[in-house]
Amino acid sequence: MKTIKTESSDSFYRLLSVGARLNLELADDPKKMQVNSRLVGYRKDQFLLIDRPSGSTPNLERFFIPNNELIIRAITDSEFRDVIAFRSLVMGVIQKPIRLLIVSIPENVAHRQIRQEPRLDTKLSMQIESDTGNFTGVMIDYSVSGCCLEAKADDHLFFEDETLTLNLEYGSDLTGKLTGKVVGVNNDASIPKAGIRFDSSELTLRKELFYQFLFDLRANDKSLEV
Repeated sequence: MKTIKTESSDSFYRLLSVGARLNLELADDPKKMQVNSRLVGYRKDQFLLIDRPSGSTPNLERFFIPNNELIIRAITDSEFRDVIAFRSLVMGVIQKPIRLLIVSIPENVAHRQIRQEPRLDTKLSMQIESDTGNFTGVMIDYSVSGCCLEAKADDHLFFEDETLTLNLEYGSDLTGKLTGKVVGVNNDASIPKAGIRFDSSELTLRKELFYQFLFDLRANDKSLEV
């Protein structure tokens, strides 16, 4: 992990991508509740412009109170592999024509390259479609190109080259279907496992899911504390 000084530096702005998915939390919230948003744009050395945060937290309106401090995390526009984190103050809110949040340019940015860690541990239960019927499985790790699944032997036994469709429901805005082929099988384990390679469809959804899994690791990852 390295720290970027934003003062008199273009490095921070080169990492920003308009439309990038953001993860926001209130700096003083002991429960570390998170909400999601998007970067709308920025004025260099003055402010960042963020779309209205969305989430189920009862503290949602606190994200719009001037001078409240936010911790913001974002995936950089660099092969969807790096993540940055920084603290900003709420400067104000634009109400019309849509509600937007104005936050300060940070003084420092934590920047972590994760190219050596492309696969993330997960524990996501889902319904899976196969040629022999539907069953419940658990995704135990994930990358943009594939994942590892578990399923009870009574529900489904995996076999190589079978096509599976994963029905995703993760949060309020990450839903859809991912299709892939089984490329590795261990039916001898206490809980059968299979390695899945996704096909070329739904790249945006696959990236967005990777981003969110990465954000959700923040509680156990001290390298992006800011």
